[in-house]
Amino acid sequence: MSASPHPLRERGIDLLAGLVGFPSVSLSPNGDIVGYIEEWLGAHGIASWRDAHEDGKRFNLLVRIGPEAAGGILLSGHLDVVPADAAGWQSDPFSLRRADGRLYGRGAVDMKGFLAMALAMAPEFQARADKLNEPLYLAFTFDEELGCFGAERMPAFLEAAGVTPRIAIIGEPTGMTPINAHKGGMELVTYVRGAASHASKPDNGVNAIFAASKIIGFIEQLAVECAGAPVAGSAFDPPHTTLSVGTVRGGEARNVIPEGCSFDWEIRAHPGADPHDLRLRVQRFVEEEVLPFMTARDVGCEVVTEMLLDAPPLAATSDSEAEALVARLWTNRPPSVVSFGTDAAFFQKAGLDTIVIGPGGMAQMHQPDEFITEEAMDEGLQFLERLLDEMSGCTA
Repeated sequence: MSASPHPLRERGIDLLAGLVGFPSVSLSPNGDIVGYIEEWLGAHGIASWRDAHEDGKRFNLLVRIGPEAAGGILLSGHLDVVPADAAGWQSDPFSLRRADGRLYGRGAVDMKGFLAMALAMAPEFQARADKLNEPLYLAFTFDEELGCFGAERMPAFLEAAGVTPRIAIIGEPTGMTPINAHKGGMELVTYVRGAASHASKPDNGVNAIFAASKIIGFIEQLAVECAGAPVAGSAFDPPHTTLSVGTVRGGEARNVIPEGCSFDWEIRAHPGADPHDLRLRVQRFVEEEVLPFMTARDVGCEVVTEMLLDAPPLAATSDSEAEALVARLWTNRPPSVVSFGTDAAFFQKAGLDTIVIGPGGMAQMHQPDEFITEEAMDEGLQFLERLLDEMSGCTA
């Protein structure tokens, strides 16, 4: 919103360079990047607490600045990034490159840029800690990109820490447009085990790919059914729950009846819809229409579905304090909705009034030469500066 650089722009860019330098791809150990953040915070007298995954290699991080009191504002972002194939980049994806007002690097916009801004502002919040009317929390999570696995643990972590923030702001790159709703996400993999035989004697085997194709066809029928029943007045595009099959694996050779086949599929549930109903319909179809034929030929046949993720939707709420806060700090623009998922839903599930807003464009996420602009960094810093002013009673 301002043409002049924010006073903390260079600090934020230096921190972003440090964060991008850690190849914190989902599921990889993240103790090094967490340690980098802890060192920065500790140098400014700011305490933090780790929440360790059972493998002892991945961590959430919680930070509190200000009074030990009920309530508070929580800023959250994820530490992990999607993989980066260096062949598609003009420079090393894990070394920040600055050119023509842009900052290039994996995670620059999704979402280490927001983390860098929050860390750049942390000493400013700490300098006014005794003036804050409620605590500020920073919550950094792991493995958002593969299923919000870190955020799923956050409610229990907050409870164990004895903290009760009232508002959560998730700094995903929305172009500073507030998002108050998104679809849920259920990710599944189905394994089909048939019986192998030579293709010249198909009756001696059970074709796992044929069986899988029947199940996939039924999932497609459900997708068409959902598309034919859009939610009246929905702001989502598309305005209904969606189902999709993304990958299929199976078979050894053209002349072999395949023993095994597996496929990955998902359900993106519209708020108010229950994806478990659809999952159970698929299960009943398997039990009634697929398995009887398979086991009549070979009792060893089976179909097993594993649920990898069950992320709830983020639902818009009336009289939202989070929306009112964003309106005071930044924009009166009505909140929008998106069809992808974020960590936000888990904070809402824990009882926090939650909104998604952050600097940078969604179009740059997960792309080669991912970038955030210096102007977007300024916007994010200005937003957080206004939050500090409000929390410390220094609003104009």
